[in-house]
Amino acid sequence: MLLDRKVVVISGVGPGLGRATALACAREGAAVGLLARDADRVDQIAGEIRDAGGRAVAAPADVSRPEDCEAAAATAAEAFGGIDAVVHSAFRMDPGRPAADADPAAWRRVFDVNLFGALHLTRACLPELRRRGGGSVVMVASMSARKIRPREGAYAASKAALLSLTRTLALELAPERIRVNAVVPGWMWGPNVQAYVRWQSESRGVPPEDVIAEITAAIPLGEIPPQEDVAEAIVFLASERARSITGQALDVNGGEWTG
Repeated sequence: MLLDRKVVVISGVGPGLGRATALACAREGAAVGLLARDADRVDQIAGEIRDAGGRAVAAPADVSRPEDCEAAAATAAEAFGGIDAVVHSAFRMDPGRPAADADPAAWRRVFDVNLFGALHLTRACLPELRRRGGGSVVMVASMSARKIRPREGAYAASKAALLSLTRTLALELAPERIRVNAVVPGWMWGPNVQAYVRWQSESRGVPPEDVIAEITAAIPLGEIPPQEDVAEAIVFLASERARSITGQALDVNGGEWTG
């Protein structure tokens, strides 16, 4: 098991990639500390893991608040004796306005979660990673940082900044054997994309298969990668199998590297 006896803190544990990552980490032997703003949801997923024989603790938190991140890190460390890896899956979507007409306050709210939330939680977990003599941080970035679409400026900019933060932290923390990497999903089959496909199908009066075919036309492997595949890549980067990998952005998008 890739994460046997490891403790992994995961943010953004909702119904999509966060949950898939939590389940994958627990399956690979990790004890998991689960963060999300929705206390009921994070309790439910922690219970799901415990019912399957895994170890999990719920730590409801808003990653845009440094004090929440510190409390969540303390909860995980107290429950399991330390922290070995951190996964930043929490995100906030773009308000959907052209950049030229953007509300700066709305952009700041996106950055507060997608960039500063990752920085807050990393800082909160660093003392425990250092006590372990090293560890791993995995950021969930996005193809949106490379393949620009209209009305997604705040989200794209925040994810581009997250990729830059990944490389900066990797360089600065390398002497302490703390590795920092990112996964870069594009289209990802999970609740958000499923909802998009339904919306497009209903609003345009076309079968869902037609919408999916339009998306996969730009994906060389010919399918929308499931969120579970992205979770598997996160598990790898968090594990000792990736002990010599840091500062990297691993595309997990079926080959859709650029526009």
